[in-house]
Amino acid sequence: MILNRKFILEGALQQKFAVDFSYSESLQQKGVIIFCHGFKGFKDWGCWQMVADYFVENGFAFLKFNFSHNGMGLEDSVEFTDLDKFATNTLGKEMEDIKSVEQFIVTELPAILPVINTDKIFIIGHSKGGVSALLYCTQYDTKIQKVCTWASPFDFHRSWNSKFIDKWRADGVQYIKNARTNQMMPLDPSVLMDLETNKEKYSLINAGQSLQIPYLIIQGTDDQAVKMEEFNLLKKHFSKAKSHVIAEANHVFGGSHPCLGSDLPEQTKELVSVTKAFFL
Repeated sequence: MILNRKFILEGALQQKFAVDFSYSESLQQKGVIIFCHGFKGFKDWGCWQMVADYFVENGFAFLKFNFSHNGMGLEDSVEFTDLDKFATNTLGKEMEDIKSVEQFIVTELPAILPVINTDKIFIIGHSKGGVSALLYCTQYDTKIQKVCTWASPFDFHRSWNSKFIDKWRADGVQYIKNARTNQMMPLDPSVLMDLETNKEKYSLINAGQSLQIPYLIIQGTDDQAVKMEEFNLLKKHFSKAKSHVIAEANHVFGGSHPCLGSDLPEQTKELVSVTKAFFL
């Protein structure tokens, strides 16, 4: 039986964020998977809970969470209600949130749920969450044993060209449209300043030279948000990584929001199956 617990943790700048923890009490405990959502993503998007259930059915516990500055409140929601936080989110803040999640798993979870195997920790990052996961695994003292990215860009800020940045500086704000909600989501100039200050810190070229744990890159061939060129750059700079390409898969591997149907999309089934095999 799949069980679910909810927690509130404190992350970057002491801001609180919501966590879903899915697990079973079977004797088959293969470890904990941390799941990091993407740029305009959130823990309750589409079929992510069905993905969590799949991994629980295969012996893992699954922790998904909203980054503290992703624009979501603390209640389960599909609406961005705190755009002021979204406006100031950075890769550095997301790494701090992952740190809080790992500390929770290592120091608090064993007392709360002793049945869970917290000796094995894995991490999945979708899209921008993949960048944050890779950077975290190369810059923090971590017990995470394997990392997998789903449709991760090589350079998250690649589309922020000089025209975009010049207007950002001139207007004191820049906007990204959310196609699902039609919200114009703001970006504060502090995000640009953070990027310029931490250019080397956020470089996946540097991360590729220092990653010490096994890494699996998964990419769809029909991803319009993250092209195959990004996948090839990840393969080039993380030369020891394993990789898997899913034919005709888009950025969300056939998923949608809201989730349609009671079964995972076929391309998502391939996605989770390959990821499970890698973690095992």
